[in-house]
Amino acid sequence: MTTGAPSSPAAFWEQTEAQLAETPPDVFLERDAFYSQPEWEVYRMRYYSSGGHRLFAWLSVPHGDGPFPALVRMPDYASVHDIIYTSLRHRAVVLNPTYRGQRNSDALVRASYPGLLTEGIDSPQTYTLLGAWADALRAIDVLLAQEQASIGTVALTGAGLGASLALAVAARRSNVAAVAADTPMALGHPAALQPGLGYPLAELDDYLRAHTERRQAVEGTLTLLNSANYATAVKAPVLMSAGRFDRGLCPLPFAEELAAALPDCDLRVYDGAAEGGGHEHAHVRAAWLAERLGIST
Repeated sequence: MTTGAPSSPAAFWEQTEAQLAETPPDVFLERDAFYSQPEWEVYRMRYYSSGGHRLFAWLSVPHGDGPFPALVRMPDYASVHDIIYTSLRHRAVVLNPTYRGQRNSDALVRASYPGLLTEGIDSPQTYTLLGAWADALRAIDVLLAQEQASIGTVALTGAGLGASLALAVAARRSNVAAVAADTPMALGHPAALQPGLGYPLAELDDYLRAHTERRQAVEGTLTLLNSANYATAVKAPVLMSAGRFDRGLCPLPFAEELAAALPDCDLRVYDGAAEGGGHEHAHVRAAWLAERLGIST
C-alpha cells in the first residue's frame, strides 16, 4: 500500500493514482425501475475507491447501439447528490457520481456540512476531503470501463467543488473532451483564506480563528488542491461561469487567474454571486455541452 503524506502537488497525484491502482473497483449495477424511461435505462451503480470506500452513482444509458457521448456531473459540496434532470439524457450516457462521505457513499465516513471542508485539514494524511479527488478519478474510470454502452466523447460539468473536481479530472485524463465548470471552489488559493467570506469558504476562516497556530499547516494541505496550479494540463475547452460579487465560493480574482491559466477557457462573468449566472447561464451551458457532445437540441 502507498502511505504517508504527500509533500507536493505532484506527489499527491502520484500517490492518489497509485492508491486507485491498488483498489479493484468491483462495480455492481442495479436497474432502477422508477427512474428508467422508454428512452433510457437508469442504474444504481456501486464501486470501490481508494481506502476501501464503497461509492454510489446514478448511471443512465439511452436505448440503442451507440457509441454514445457521455456527460458526467461531478458532485458539489453537499450531503445529497441526486439524479439530475437533463435534456441530453435521451442521446447521452449520464453519470452522477458521489464522493466519500456523501449520502449513499458514507459507510466508512459520514460527512458534515459545514464541517467536511476542515475535517483533518492540518495534514494531507488526515484531510478527509482529499479523497474526493481520488473518487472523481475513479468515477471516470468506471464509466469508461462499464459494459452497458459504448462511450464516445466525454464531457464533464459541475458547480463549486464539483467544478474543481471536473477540472482536476480533465487535467489527469486525456479522454475528457470538454468541461463546463461553474464557480469553481477556490480551495488552495489565497483568496479562499481571506477573512469575512461567506460559506462554504467561511468554514476555513472559522477554523483558523479558532486555531491560529495551524495556519501554516492548513495552507500546506490546501496548496495541493489549487486548481490554478494544474490548469495548464487541462487541454479540453472549458466554459467557466463566475459571479462578479462572489465572496463565498469563487471570488472573481481567483476565477480570472484560473481562466487565464487554462489553455482554452471561455469565462462568463455575471452580475451576481455564487450562483454564477444561475438560470441564464444554465441555458448557455446546456447549448455549449450539446455542441461539444454533438447532440442536437
